[in-house]
Amino acid sequence: MSLTTHYFSEDFDMNLFGKKQDGSAAGQGAKGPAAKRQSQEGTRETVEAVAIAFILAFVFKTFEAEAFVIPTGSMAPTLYGRHKEVKCEGCGLGYTVGASQEIDQESGVLNPDQRVDQSRCPNCRHRNEILSSPVFNGDRIVVNKQVLNYRRFDVVVFKNPEEPHVNYIKRLVGLPGETVRIRQGDIQTRKMESDPWDVQFKEDAEKQRDIQLLVYDDNYPARELLAAGIPERWAPAQPLESDKAVGGWPRAENAWVPDAENRTYTVDSSGKTQHWLRYRHLVPSAQTWYEVRSGTEEKTPVSAQLIADFCAFNDDDDEIYWVNDLTLEFTVTIDTVTADGQFTVELVEGLRTARCMINPQSGTAEVMIVRRDKDESVASVEESIASVETGIQGPGSYEIAFANVDDRLCLWIDGDLIPLGEKAHLSHYDLNFPSYRDVAPVGIASSGLKATVSDLKIRRDIYYRNEILRVVGPGSPSGYMEKEVSDEGDLVRNLGAPEAYGQNYESMLLEQEQRSGEHMLYVLDDDEYLMFGDNSPKSKDSRLFDHYSRPTRGVNSHRYAVREKDLIGEALCIFWPHGIPFMNDGKGYTILKHKMVQGVNGKNQLVEVDYPLYSAPFYPNLSRMKRIR
Repeated sequence: MSLTTHYFSEDFDMNLFGKKQDGSAAGQGAKGPAAKRQSQEGTRETVEAVAIAFILAFVFKTFEAEAFVIPTGSMAPTLYGRHKEVKCEGCGLGYTVGASQEIDQESGVLNPDQRVDQSRCPNCRHRNEILSSPVFNGDRIVVNKQVLNYRRFDVVVFKNPEEPHVNYIKRLVGLPGETVRIRQGDIQTRKMESDPWDVQFKEDAEKQRDIQLLVYDDNYPARELLAAGIPERWAPAQPLESDKAVGGWPRAENAWVPDAENRTYTVDSSGKTQHWLRYRHLVPSAQTWYEVRSGTEEKTPVSAQLIADFCAFNDDDDEIYWVNDLTLEFTVTIDTVTADGQFTVELVEGLRTARCMINPQSGTAEVMIVRRDKDESVASVEESIASVETGIQGPGSYEIAFANVDDRLCLWIDGDLIPLGEKAHLSHYDLNFPSYRDVAPVGIASSGLKATVSDLKIRRDIYYRNEILRVVGPGSPSGYMEKEVSDEGDLVRNLGAPEAYGQNYESMLLEQEQRSGEHMLYVLDDDEYLMFGDNSPKSKDSRLFDHYSRPTRGVNSHRYAVREKDLIGEALCIFWPHGIPFMNDGKGYTILKHKMVQGVNGKNQLVEVDYPLYSAPFYPNLSRMKRIR
């Protein structure tokens, strides 16, 4: 058994269609005397290594395995690099922010200009001050090197042919012999040019759930905003197509009764009339928070908008692209139910809507798709996808999750995946355009029963951004690769105007295809793979690998490809996320502090900064010791 600790390294300056982001993790910070990792890092490594040595020896003694450390956030939320853990002051949600840009990856020395001092909460968008928040090293993982068959969406460690001395970790998205493209955040592939494009989904539905990002957790409302009159996102509603400002779902009194304090919603409905509880994507802005806290009488209305690819792990990211792959999770407690009682969950995805209609008396569920045309005057078409047994049987408490992700519908009851059959793999739209309905994309309806809903959570799939490199001056000594740059400003401005957003996205995509053509496609040879990071906006991966450094090493693969011979293994598990300090109000006591280079008497010297690097005592973060999906 081989057990060796390795560090991954990668640039951390990725973006959308190509704009440069500040704060790369590699290649910045102090040089010269600080070019080696400092003894304080060595001490920290020793302490943690002792704590986990026995785990490795006993759990993985039957494998040839290696231990690796994740330094950056390219694989967040699956794997964390150096990061800070934040409790939002606006809503109380706990979330994680990347902090690898704070230090030079080679020396471990602090770059004070890159300190992460603020972050926005993914739940309520409150801007939290986190300059002095504790910082933690990245996840430690074990990698299985005895892999017979690499599968799509596995997390894989490999050597980049550009930097064969450096280990990278990414998710495998393209297989040998395929052509891959990114379209509306999805991975699409084909074998032959004459073949249709197929949207690739995670065969393991639990993997799909594990890598999703939070959109809204109703257990953590921004109570300060609600007290000031900012509307709730979940509310009783009835459809009114003339009110497009809230997706056709204005608040309206019906059988649903919210309990704002306990975050529950109770319905006591009789007859066959459906009573709707609806989620409207009402996202507070910085202006909203300012007006509430400054006591402004005339407040700017909070308007519903499209769910977009906001990633709280990246403190400097904007949300730009509409994400239509959503999952709703909740608990329903059924008190009484009639023979005709029905419980419906609805997910809107542009031109189609998925509905799961559960009969709690019989325990059956019917799943349907409603397809609409881009022309609103054309009548919609309904199709039954599946009729299944759910295990729900009369009164009781049930955990339900319903997902429409990667052109596939999934249903979980009490954690068990309910097979929906082949029709749950939906027909593919070339482009799916948002409508006003997509600002209120999730709903729950009840008829003929008394029940209470709680623990409402909405999550979204990873949205892969279309990072493109083009060759400039091919065939000449000055030839080089440059990033494709597009102006996404119109998309951001039109997140609250879905029809305009769709027009902007289509025109931008057409312009990009005319400008970049073949550079938008990833053609793989029979021994080549394509690797993307889960943190799409901030990942140095196949999309942005260089081309010109490879021939100098005798490597003739496609510039974006990872060769089969460069694969090291598959990531198995996180065996040591980081220790959680306790005592001293949960901060522990500082053992080591960060160091930075500072001019002293005309010379550069390492000096300590009042910023804890390592605190004790601590206990293992057991919640994140898990299998990597």
